[in-house]
Parts: sequence; C-alpha cells; structure tokens
Amino acid sequence: MTNIVSIARREAGLSVALALLYMAGWWLSAYAVPPGLMLGDWPLWFVLSCLFNPLLFVGLCVLMVRLSFRNIMLEDDPESGQERSLGDKP
Repeated sequence: MTNIVSIARREAGLSVALALLYMAGWWLSAYAVPPGLMLGDWPLWFVLSCLFNPLLFVGLCVLMVRLSFRNIMLEDDPESGQERSLGDKP
C-alpha cells in the first residue's frame, strides 16, 4: 500500500506543479507583456494568455499523463489470485 501512496503523491505533486506553472505563465503573459504590442490585430497579451498558454499546457498535460502516470493495482481479483489494474475489465 505504501507504493500506491508514493505513486499518488508523486502524480499529485506533478499535477500541482503543472497548475502553478500554468498560473505563472498566464500571469507573465497577461501582465508582463506591454499592452501596446500587437500580433495581427490582436493584443499580444491576449494571444499569449488566452490562446497560446492553454494550447501549450494541454499538450504538457498529455505528455505528463503519458510519460509519468501509471496504472496502479486497486484491488485483488479473488478468482485468479492476482491483482487487477485500473484499466482491466472485470
């Protein structure tokens, strides 16, 4: 059970770190960019904070889930004597 707890803590820590990084990126792109800069007809702060950052962090979330999250055994399967994984069908 300790292994499951350590995996859950690691995954939760990565998720919180990514959320904090997203907030920092949004704050920097919304408040650190001078308001006069434009990209096309749109203000650069809008393009960065509302278009670029969400797309970037959706991609980072997908990478984080694929590379660092794992299926864990949640319960024992009494019929086969083996534990089942979260993705296995009963």
